[in-house]
Amino acid sequence: MKFTTISVARKLKFYQLVVFDQVLQSGSLVRAAHALNLTQPAVTKIIHELESYFDAPLLIRGNRGVTATELGELVVRRAKSLLAELRSLTDEVNAFQEGTSGHVMVGTLISASTSLLPRAMQLLKQQAPGVLVSLRVGQMDQLFPALAVGEVDLVVGRVPDDWRWRNESPMLDVEVLYAEELSVVAGAGHPLHGRSPISLADLLEYPWVLPTRDSLLRRTADELFAEADLAPPGNVVESLSILTNITLMQDQQTVALMPFEAAQQFVSAGLLKAFDLGKPLQFGDIGCFFSNTRALGPAARLFRECLNQARCESSERLPSKA
Repeated sequence: MKFTTISVARKLKFYQLVVFDQVLQSGSLVRAAHALNLTQPAVTKIIHELESYFDAPLLIRGNRGVTATELGELVVRRAKSLLAELRSLTDEVNAFQEGTSGHVMVGTLISASTSLLPRAMQLLKQQAPGVLVSLRVGQMDQLFPALAVGEVDLVVGRVPDDWRWRNESPMLDVEVLYAEELSVVAGAGHPLHGRSPISLADLLEYPWVLPTRDSLLRRTADELFAEADLAPPGNVVESLSILTNITLMQDQQTVALMPFEAAQQFVSAGLLKAFDLGKPLQFGDIGCFFSNTRALGPAARLFRECLNQARCESSERLPSKA
C-alpha cells in the first residue's frame, strides 16, 4: 500500500497519536489508560486501529511493558512534532477567545531551576494565572532532543562548550541570559572557613559531593582540578540533588561545587558558606534555548518575557561576585 498525504489525513486522527505517544511514555497500556482516563480495552483498540492502518506492528509487547518497533519509532517521532503544533494551536485559540491562557513546557538543569525559574513562574502567574507551567528537569542530552521535536517549548540551562557541533543545534537557537560563576561551598561551620584565601589542595582531604559524570558541571569540576594540577578528590559522593547535597554539607566537613546563583540563596540563609579561592571560577553562559523552526505560542512567549524580567531582577539583587 502506497501512502499519500490525503490518505494519511483521512485515516489518521490526532487522538490516536496522542494515545500512541502516551503508551510509549508510560511503557504500559494500563498506565496509559489511567493517564488518559480511558479503559485498557479502549487504548488497545486504538493501537490496533493504528497498526491495522499501517499494516505493521508499532509496539513490541513484553513482560516489562511495551516499546516501539522501528516503524513505531518513526511514527512517534513525527507525532511529537504534530502534537506540539496542536498544543500551540490550542493555546493560541484559548488566548484569542479567553485572554492569556495555555500551557508552557519548560526543560531545565537543576542549577537553573533554583532561583531564576521560580521567579519567572511567579511573574508569569501574576500576569496570567490561567497559564499552566510544567517543568521538566534533566540533562541537556535529554532536553535538546525533546526541544527539537516540540516536547518542551523552552530549555533553560548552561550553553555547552560544544553547542554548535551538536546534532540539534541547526534546529535550535539560544538567548544568553547571564554568565554564571561557580562557588566551592560547605556548611557554615566548616573548619577552613576562617582561612582566606585557600586552595583546592587544602580541601582535598575532606569529603566532596560532585555532580554525576554525565553532567556539564562535572566536566567543569574535573577541568578545575586538572588546571590546579591535582587529582580529583578520592572521597566523593556523586549527586545532582540539591536538597541531598545541602544535607550532606551540614556535617560541616563535606565540600561541594555549585553554580553561584544556586548556592547564593543557601549562603544567604546561613546553611552554606563559600570558600575564598582568591579568584572567580567561571562556569559558562546560562541561556534560554528555543526552536527556530516552530513559533512559540502565546504562553511560551509570555514566559520568555518573564524569564528576562527575572534575570534583570536577579542581576540587580545579587551581590558582586568579585
